[in-house]
Amino acid sequence: MNQNTRMKPFSVLFPVFLSQWLFAQNIAPTVVITAVTIDEVAQVVSLVYDLQDPENDLCEVWLNVSSDNGVFYETVDAALLSGDVGDDIEPGEGHSLSWDYSGLIEPISAVHVKLFASDHSVISIAEMVDQVDEEQLLVYLEEVVGERHYTAAPEHLEAVRTMISTHFEAAGLETEDHPFLYDQTDMRNVIGRKAGARNEAITYIVDGHFDGVPSSPGADDNGSAVAGMLEALRILSQYTFENSLRFIGFDAEELGLIGSLRYVQNGIKPFEDIQGVLNFEMIGYYDEEPNTQFLPAGFEMLFPDAAAAVSDDDNRGNFLTVVGNVASNPLITAFVDASQTYVPELRLVSVAVPGNGAIAPDLRRSDHSRFWDAGYQALMLTDGAEYRNLNYHTPDDVIATLDFAFMANVVKATLATAAGLAVPINAGFDERALSDHVGIVQHDHAFPATVRIYPNPSDGVLSVLMTNSKHAFRARMEVYDLAGNRVHRELGFFTSGTSGTRLHLHHLSNGPYILVLHTPEATQSVSFVMQH
Repeated sequence: MNQNTRMKPFSVLFPVFLSQWLFAQNIAPTVVITAVTIDEVAQVVSLVYDLQDPENDLCEVWLNVSSDNGVFYETVDAALLSGDVGDDIEPGEGHSLSWDYSGLIEPISAVHVKLFASDHSVISIAEMVDQVDEEQLLVYLEEVVGERHYTAAPEHLEAVRTMISTHFEAAGLETEDHPFLYDQTDMRNVIGRKAGARNEAITYIVDGHFDGVPSSPGADDNGSAVAGMLEALRILSQYTFENSLRFIGFDAEELGLIGSLRYVQNGIKPFEDIQGVLNFEMIGYYDEEPNTQFLPAGFEMLFPDAAAAVSDDDNRGNFLTVVGNVASNPLITAFVDASQTYVPELRLVSVAVPGNGAIAPDLRRSDHSRFWDAGYQALMLTDGAEYRNLNYHTPDDVIATLDFAFMANVVKATLATAAGLAVPINAGFDERALSDHVGIVQHDHAFPATVRIYPNPSDGVLSVLMTNSKHAFRARMEVYDLAGNRVHRELGFFTSGTSGTRLHLHHLSNGPYILVLHTPEATQSVSFVMQH
């Protein structure tokens, strides 16, 4: 909270297919795309695929498409699909479907496709919760514990960054560093993403900061959070979800929540719709003795019900504090419901601060508050820091002081919340980059007509005339500026003999451009000038 490398555990590297066999109630269908054809004139992509399901269940099949070389996928509207797609598809070989991509703005060569199939069997969140392992939490924590500070212990800080990244990659996450500069020092958040199968934009975050303060091994603050995040990841990575999950290790939290501030400022992807953040902040300290829990000044006045719940139990430090703001009440409700359903033994005390929490500064002291400031729902999940753990920010914040049963219960509740919000499904998929299947233009193929354009310069309307054509054809017409940016695109239909069309280019500024015409066999380029 702000104010020697070990081999990767076998459980982290556990093969996904085997873990699903052991833990899933019903093995997911498998999809294999066996053929891809692209008709660039008709603008139709056709897929042939085999579908298998061990229980021979009828499946739902859908297509996701990325027009940015596989960065972000969206589900294709069913109205644009035909063939063996939708509900009640029987397992078997030689299925086919077609996608009308005529509304696509980007070139088909930049498109990636993912073909999904789900048998709609129910995935048990209780089964996920049961996999949380106290011994595994200890393994992670032993890798993290030790000074982690950019000036006092930069080597171990870097080792922990690398360790988090390694675990993210081993779990199959799309992993990246999010670098930023602080005090003329290079720092970086570590970010991993498990893309959703249906609503990839909708995103839920599980995070914890990994840096510490000088002269403290930081077992509870915040090694417990890193261990909890990695254990949740180990389990959630084995499943498929409708929505996306992000896992983030934040840097420089102890320096003023710098890593999360930089992430909120420039690390969120344009396509992401962040609907909830579950921020681990010290989750390992637990004490059943009376009068081991203290409260920040003014807490009783702001949150009388929560204060009464603590005092009525003789101020025992035996609960998890769930801190949200009022705007995060739906997320608080989701967490409390999941905890009561799957981890009823975990005692909770929850509070919702007004606004962005400025009235209660002690409840803003972690990375969740940067999300509040930006208008996102976020929770801090905490044992209370120095209001319970008197080893906070001291050399005594060591592993031996922590309660792993409590830590495991916190992870269980958080995992159950994230899983429920992300919506687990029993699905498999196959994917292809369409650039591997787009027809290569043969330069010795002549364009099927003589191309003329006029007037040139153009004042906004450019006429495209085709002469000497021996057959009817379609041509995709694209206009590029001299920097290589496509600024206009449409489809033209031409008959045999002489025919033409007009391009309305009033939106283009004055200057030189190139018109490129594509047919499946050839291309033709013509330069022109806009002069309004």
